[in-house]
Amino acid sequence: MGAVIGWLVAIVAAGAAVAAWHWLRYPGHWRFAFEPRHADRRRDLDTHRRRLCTALDVSRRAVDTARVHADGAAAAYRGRVGAAERTIERLRDPGRGPAGETLGPLRLFTYRLVLTVDGRTTDHPLDLIWLDTADAGHVHLVLPDGDPLELPLPPGEFTEEQVQAFVVAVRNGVAFAKRDRPRREAQLPAAEAALAEARADTAAMEQARERLAEVRAEEDANPKVAGAEEGWEAACDRWQKLTGVRPRRPRAAHQSPEPA
Repeated sequence: MGAVIGWLVAIVAAGAAVAAWHWLRYPGHWRFAFEPRHADRRRDLDTHRRRLCTALDVSRRAVDTARVHADGAAAAYRGRVGAAERTIERLRDPGRGPAGETLGPLRLFTYRLVLTVDGRTTDHPLDLIWLDTADAGHVHLVLPDGDPLELPLPPGEFTEEQVQAFVVAVRNGVAFAKRDRPRREAQLPAAEAALAEARADTAAMEQARERLAEVRAEEDANPKVAGAEEGWEAACDRWQKLTGVRPRRPRAAHQSPEPA
């Protein structure tokens, strides 16, 4: 019984939806929306509604295509400028770089030596420190500010061989960082020139934006859209004269989003 009632409710709901759809398309008294003697008037309205929707849809698709090209050109421009900016950032400050050896409170990276003491972590440029001495109990450093630092190692945790391997890794890293800094500094002028060139190269983006503006202007004056609008308004006049109610203007199936 419940299933039958469910089906009846569904059928009634579907019928109500169809009726509401008809009322929206053919407003006015029910007889104008449903009676066969007004079928020609409904077909007249449908024909011009369909022509207007098609014209609007084609017009908006043309604008969309130009907008996609404009958005793509703008994204490509931002990508080129961003890549040039990141190159300069890496040359000026390469960050820590890949992680290397660890010894107690010390962790070696390609460009930094990281210290964790009393829960506080500090980064130090590798080419500006000096690893003085180290043994199984202590590491003696001179930091970039010139202050000496003696770091105790956990008793019995590291062998002399492990400590010396870490010392070698740090000294090799320091040597690399000292060679790498002038190399990076030498590359900066060319990188800055590349950034200036990337920022100035707006031709493709501007052309795409101009084309988008042209397409919009063309579609605003599109005679096919204007003709379809006139036909629709005339059909609405005829329907309003018959029913006293004017139909709502249709929208194209494809709506163009706002440009980015």
